[in-house]
This record gives sequence, structure tokens and C-alpha cells, in this order.
Amino acid sequence: MHDELAEIRDFLAHCPPFDGLDTASLTALTRHFVIRYLRRGAAFPPDGSGCLWLLRQGAIELRTADGQLARRMAEGDVHDAACLPDSLEGQWSGHAVEDSLLYGLPQADLEKLWEDHPELRQQALHDLGQRLRRAQRRTGSAIERDLGSLPLATLIARAPVCARSTETIREAAMRMTRERVSALLVVDEGRLCGIVTDRDLRSRCLAAGLPENTSLSAIMTASPFTLPPDAPGFEAVLAMTRRGIHHLPVVEHGRLHGLVSSTDLLRAQGVSSVHLADRIRRAGDLAELVGHAAELPELWINLARRSETTPVLGRIVSGIADALTGRLLTLAETRRGPPPVPYAWIAYGSQGRHELTLNSDQDNALILADGFDASHHGAYFAQLARDVCDGLAACGLMHCPGEMMASNPRWRQPLAGWSRLFSDWIEHTDRQKARLASNLFDFRVVHGDEQLGRPLRRQIARNCPRHDTLFVHLVANACSTPPPLGFFRQLVVIREGEHEGDLDIKRHGLLPIVDLARIHALAAGVRETGTLPRLRAAAAGKLLSRDGAETLGAAFEFLLALRTRHQKEQLSRGLRADNFLAPATLSAGDRQSLRDVFLAIARQQKALQLAFPHPPAR
Repeated sequence: MHDELAEIRDFLAHCPPFDGLDTASLTALTRHFVIRYLRRGAAFPPDGSGCLWLLRQGAIELRTADGQLARRMAEGDVHDAACLPDSLEGQWSGHAVEDSLLYGLPQADLEKLWEDHPELRQQALHDLGQRLRRAQRRTGSAIERDLGSLPLATLIARAPVCARSTETIREAAMRMTRERVSALLVVDEGRLCGIVTDRDLRSRCLAAGLPENTSLSAIMTASPFTLPPDAPGFEAVLAMTRRGIHHLPVVEHGRLHGLVSSTDLLRAQGVSSVHLADRIRRAGDLAELVGHAAELPELWINLARRSETTPVLGRIVSGIADALTGRLLTLAETRRGPPPVPYAWIAYGSQGRHELTLNSDQDNALILADGFDASHHGAYFAQLARDVCDGLAACGLMHCPGEMMASNPRWRQPLAGWSRLFSDWIEHTDRQKARLASNLFDFRVVHGDEQLGRPLRRQIARNCPRHDTLFVHLVANACSTPPPLGFFRQLVVIREGEHEGDLDIKRHGLLPIVDLARIHALAAGVRETGTLPRLRAAAAGKLLSRDGAETLGAAFEFLLALRTRHQKEQLSRGLRADNFLAPATLSAGDRQSLRDVFLAIARQQKALQLAFPHPPAR
């Protein structure tokens, strides 16, 4: 069989409905397929297309008559509407959103296939109905949740297909064929220990010439990356993209819930944060990235109108910033060549906590492998950092006024240098070092070698609880801005200037809670970086009661909701979003809740000041 035909046959064998055919039928059918290549922007289906089309590579968008995105086709998706009578999907217009390769089966050959295998026609009708129902939900419901915010638990399509590590390659291949899956989870004694995919069977078995009785433990990817069932779909897409994987096990406290694939996510995404992040990942240059980033405010407004929770909005904006950063780094490496030593690009501050807002500035740094030699490698990383920081600024993430960015050589350090710096901040701290620690200790690796960040996270969690002096300064800094409450719990507003009569809800409300959560997390050795996860993890400890954690968490979410409502109104009127809220515009109930929030912050600040009193000045 010709190599090209064999490649088509092998691809069909994993694509419904053709995966149900026996080898002989599949081989015979392959000879009837035609091949079409569409450049990005070309119309779909191709001219004269009385065909079933199977997308081999690329991406296709289908839109309704009013221009709404109804379906996005990914690798392995079928478009058979032209071959089905009165198909609504056949009325949609489409185009290739990137260069795409298609396999087409002419209608006459398809009808012969259906005649020989009537169950395939029923499957085609069933699949079309499901696609149309999904599209109707996407385009007809104003309150549909964005895919990026949906927890992974809701995206798991079936129970996980598992095998033991002692099973053979042949047994695994037979199980995957029987269950019609492209990945097998390897589980021993109830614990996930690995994953095997179709690609592993090809590259690690067939290409390597391993015998079929080889055990799965020899070819599996051990200790695969996992996410919990409450992690949002957006986080899964970014994690899978960054690691170059297509299957993600969903695990919580050692319990395996299932598996989510990149194809599952792409098929379901519609117009969403995931869609935007996917286009960012594929952008060819800075101009494209700037154009995609410009869509974020409108996406944010739409999500806010759909009543997405405010913590989710923060995760989505942070995720878009992560995607922009990753693509800028990839483009920079393409221009300047591969990095001379491994590196990790980290974000800290609000992006590190997954709490980024619109119109934020950037906080980033570089951790370099200890093989870094400034005389040989310094120029490469200096230019890389400038490229990315300037690119982020062009995309709307402003340069940090204090230059706490990777473009500043102070914030490009080898791992050993960062470790010494963190030790100094922890063990020999003062007010300024504590301020730096407050920012940098929220760091998160967003691109590059994640292993470089792990020793520092362990160092923070292990050493901070041992040094009370650090907390004396952290608490003093955190309590330097008291809540704006006057006599009789009246709200104290700005008295003059542009924002007269307003409250700075970020400075006086959100940031104090962020500081409190960080202090409690560091004191408890908690490795979480997000404010709400930190409060949950530190609850019922020596310093923070469960009730206190729940109160602060509720206060944080209330303030986020107030700010989101305020910023949504500003953006809808074409104004720049800010953090200045006028209490006079709030309802009596919201003003009362705002006073309660500030009172709760004041009580928690007082408790920490008692636990870590600042010595009197001499």
C-alpha cells in the first residue's frame, strides 16, 4: 500500500465513525478519499464539496448566518452536513483559521459506505444532532458559562480506561482498540503511576522495535502532570500547551476521576477564553499578539455579564497574560536561537496569584540554571527579557514603574542567586526586604523549566515559619494602611482631588486581605499562592481560625464583586477601568456590607499585630 494511503488509513482508524470498520473495509475505503489543503482564511467547505470532510490538521470555524461562532473543528473532527438532508449545519459558512489539511470522501462513496454499514449513518445523524444542540446552547444562551471557567469534572466524558503497569504492550493496544481511546491510564493499587498514549505505542514501541510482551512500565510516562476536578478548563488548556501534552488526568487527593484531552476542550470551546488563548498560542508575530490581546476587554465584559464569578475572571485574565508571555518567549527564541542554559520565566504579584485585572502592570523575573555564565550568556537573556517585557507592554501589560521585571538585571538570577536572596530576605529582613518578599514569594512559573522553581518554593515553605522577625516586618507593612473606617464605623473617603468622595477599594480592601492571607500562608508553611486557596489552606491553624478564614474569604469575594460591577460599567461606557468606588452610588445594604468587610480586616490586622508586635523605636 502506498505510504500516503497507509497514513490516511492509520488516521481514519482512530476517527469516529471510521474507527468501527475492520481493517479490510478501512483499507478499501481509503482509496476513495481526496486530499485538500486550505490556506488560512480560505472558505470551507472547498468548492464542489459534496463530500464528507475529515480535518487532518489545522482548525476550521463554522459560523451562523448572523456571524456567531457555532462550531470550531479540530484535528479528527468530521463535517458531513453536505451529505445529510436538510442539515442546519450545512447552512453555516466556514473558513480555515489556520493552514489546514483535509481528507474528503465523495458523497457517492459515502452513501455506498452507509449502505454497507447502516449503523454508521445512524451514528452520523446522532453526532450531528449533538453538535447542533451544543451550538444552540452556545449561541442562544446569554448566561452560558465560559468553557475556561468550567471545572474539569464537568468536562470528563467517560470513566477512565486503566491498566496495570505489568500488562504488556499488546494487551494495552488491544484494550485501547476495544475501548476506542487514544490514551490509557496506568494504575497500580489504586494509584495513578503513568499514562500511555497512541503516540507512545508508535514512537516508543514500534519505532524502537520493542517486543509486544514488553510491560507498560517500560514505555509509560511516569508520574504524569495532573489537575484536580475543580480546576478550570482554561488552566488545563494552558498547562497542556506549555507541556506539549494532549491528555490530562484529573486527580484529587490520590483519587482518579478521569481524563480530559485537548481535543475534548477544543471541540467544546466555542467563543471563549480558551479560544482566545489558543489563537494567542498560534500567533506568528507581535502584531498578531497585540490584535488578540485587544480582544480581552470585550471578552471580560461578556464574561462579567454572564455572571462569571470574580475569582474566575482573575484567573482568566492571568491565563491570557500567561499565554501572551509564553508565545512572546517562543517567538524570541525562534529569532535569537535556543537558550544557552535552561530558564524559568516567573510571574509574581497579582499574576502569580491568578488575580490579575485589566490595565495591570507586569511583575516578572527569570530564574536561570546554575550553569549560567554572565560573560557568555548574559547578553542573550538580557535581550530575551527586553523582547518579552516590551512585547507585553505592547499587548497592554504596562512596564512596572519600579522596574521589577526580568529586563532589570537584578531580577535575572541563577537559581543559587535567588536562593541566597530569599535566605537574606527571610533570615536578615527589614521593612524593605519584607516588601520585596511579599511580591516575589507569590511567584509562579509560567514558561520554561518548572524544576527551577520548585527548590525556591520548598525553601519558602520550610524556612519562613522559623523566623518571627520576618513576620514582624510583614505585619507592620500590611497594617500600615488601616481600613477607611471613622467614628461610628463611618466610611472615610478621599477628601480632594480627582477621586474626591471615592474609596480606593484595592488599596484599602483587596490588598490588605491579600497581605493577611500571605502572612497566614507563610506562617503555616502553605505553598499555595492564590488568596482564597491560601485562606482555605491556613484555616484552623495557630493564627487563623476556620471562622476567621471564611470571613476573610467572603470579604475578599464581596470586594471583588463590587469592583467587577464598577469596572464593567466603566468599560461599557468606554472609560478606563479603575479601583475608585463612590460609596454614595451603592445601595444601603452594600454600604453596610462594606463597613462589615473593613471591620473584619481591622480585627484580623489587630490579631496579627498582637501575635507579632513591632518593637518600639529607640
